[in-house]
Amino acid sequence: MFKIIKSTILICILSVPFNVYTDSNQDNVPKILELNAEDEYLTRLVTAISERAHYVQSSVNNESSIKILNEYIDRLDQNKMYFSQSDIIYFQRYKYQLDDSLRDGQLRPIFDMFSTYRLRVQQRLDYAMDVINEINGFESDDEYRFRNNKDKWKHDENIINKEWVKKTTNDLLSLVIAGQDLETAKETLRKRYLRYIKRINEYDEQDVLNIFLNAYMSHLDPHSSYLNPSEAEEYEIQTSLSYQGIGARLQTNDDFIQIVDLIPGGPAFKDGTIKPLDKIIGVYDNNQLIDVIGWDVNEVVKLIRGPKGSIVTLKMLPSSQEGDAIPYEIALTRDEISLEEQAASSFIKTITEGDVEYQIGVIKVPGFYQDYSARRRGDKDFKSTTSDVRRIVNEFKDIGINGLVIDLRGNSGGLLDEATGLTGLFIDEGPVVQLKDMDDNIEIIDDPIPGTVYDGPISVVIDRFSASASEIFAAAIQDYSRGLVIGQKSFGKGSVQNLYPLDRYSRYKSEKGFGQLTLTIAKYYRVNGSGTQNKGVIPDIILPSFINETLVGEENKDNTLPWDKILPLNYSKDSRLEGSKNIIANNHELRKKENVAIQYINDEIEYFDKESSIDLISLNYEKRLERRNSRNDELEARRNKMLLELGYNNEYDFDEFRDETILNQVYSVMVDMILQKNHRTSSSLSKNLQDQT
Repeated sequence: MFKIIKSTILICILSVPFNVYTDSNQDNVPKILELNAEDEYLTRLVTAISERAHYVQSSVNNESSIKILNEYIDRLDQNKMYFSQSDIIYFQRYKYQLDDSLRDGQLRPIFDMFSTYRLRVQQRLDYAMDVINEINGFESDDEYRFRNNKDKWKHDENIINKEWVKKTTNDLLSLVIAGQDLETAKETLRKRYLRYIKRINEYDEQDVLNIFLNAYMSHLDPHSSYLNPSEAEEYEIQTSLSYQGIGARLQTNDDFIQIVDLIPGGPAFKDGTIKPLDKIIGVYDNNQLIDVIGWDVNEVVKLIRGPKGSIVTLKMLPSSQEGDAIPYEIALTRDEISLEEQAASSFIKTITEGDVEYQIGVIKVPGFYQDYSARRRGDKDFKSTTSDVRRIVNEFKDIGINGLVIDLRGNSGGLLDEATGLTGLFIDEGPVVQLKDMDDNIEIIDDPIPGTVYDGPISVVIDRFSASASEIFAAAIQDYSRGLVIGQKSFGKGSVQNLYPLDRYSRYKSEKGFGQLTLTIAKYYRVNGSGTQNKGVIPDIILPSFINETLVGEENKDNTLPWDKILPLNYSKDSRLEGSKNIIANNHELRKKENVAIQYINDEIEYFDKESSIDLISLNYEKRLERRNSRNDELEARRNKMLLELGYNNEYDFDEFRDETILNQVYSVMVDMILQKNHRTSSSLSKNLQDQT
């Protein structure tokens, strides 16, 4: 497959001025990056498999080389704080060479750009150290733009230095506002900056290669990635759910460790305080807070993980209003995450309309799961989403319900088999989803379950975090008009990924291993032919949501696969619900206009979005503190006033009010669906009687 050169090792020594390193940084001498045969082979192996197996089958060439160069530069300096414009101009010499690097494994251009980055990190943070020493207070009227991703790299070193003065001042001021005195805050910030320098200087050739290969992967699409051997091992631990931790998936976002999502049944999920997009800024170890801003995500994972039953305390920064957010602390008991804790749960809600009571069954489905071990053993009653929901629905039927709600909010997906199986419980027969591979071959996956377990009114509730398998189920229910989809537009992930353990595909053995690839290999489509990629599933009834669609969702990612459509399939719509949709939607709109609680929720969302869009923040202590306090006082006063007007007391939690208000809208829609069904049944009976007479 490939010819590997075992004997030749080319040494690439970085050219770094010795006067850059002060006496205090003598231990921060950067590692020498070595070009070796194994890394060259790995690069060629990754390239060959990606070209053949990825959905778009994109060959590396001069055109893609430019895109990969930009991805690599962006991964090194996402906030455009380290490189200057002259550095970017210098890197253009490599714009037609990175395809050659991928094909022949010669990584000299990659190491050269990283060496420049490493030098700039040292220079900028050395300068920031001097700035820290000079700060004696925060009386300036300057403002700092803490989100500058759209800016260009700056050409003038004086402008770069001014930006670093503002960034350093803001970092220090944030620590002071959080409660540290100035000298303690200075020491905390010095340690943070020095730790970042040390971490970057400790990067070896495998770390740099990892960055580059992921730049190559991300230019294909945002869901393809390369995991080095240690990351592949960590991935296996997390997906097996056999580890002890808090049950959260983390990623690096700028200098922060950000929550991607929470594993259903895990400690963080059950506690409910931590939300996706919140950031971990500190971890307590032996009652001492460790500042983890600027840390590698794997280091933070190791710090958080611990024995089952032990407690870990985290300092978190909420995602909302992040420029001036108030950190919070949370103590979680580490635990293993069992399949039972991820399982579907249920309750029955009684709604009274006039003199009539309606029993509405609600099933919360946090993920599409299956007990692999039990299935492999041949157990007939192995635990799965489909079997659990079937059992719950049968229990509901024994009790007696008038309607059913399937709640998929926050459900980021899971097994395709379970998505089609769950759909099969509620449609009689027919196709559920279509898959199209790189060769335009289309596979149609049909309803695997004969008949239905429930024929009454159904609604499916989704939000922006509902993705992948959730979208398959919601789309099928919507296309068949089997039920109404209610909530917020879904995530829009309409692609399928496959894992490629590289050691399996290599003809050579590596003592350390080659890691694994995650590659997008197909896209899925609704039975009506439309893709959900980027567009997601649009609800029949839209409800307000605090999840910002401009921050969360496939369409906000770079290099996403495009939306498209294929030929629709033959399937049968439920004409009865089709005829009632407009009536139910109109009733909802009328209720919404008269519902004070919904109007209040919409006002809060508008305020929330406005605050979240602010990217300038004062560097004056008094102004900063006054703004934060006045904003918090205003928010609390407004919420308390509205809750009192609605009949709630001051102790009532706003989050509970928000969730209750949204679910009440779902229940009202369900009552409309039940009434429309009863009306159709009455009309049908009346017509039959007339026909008989």
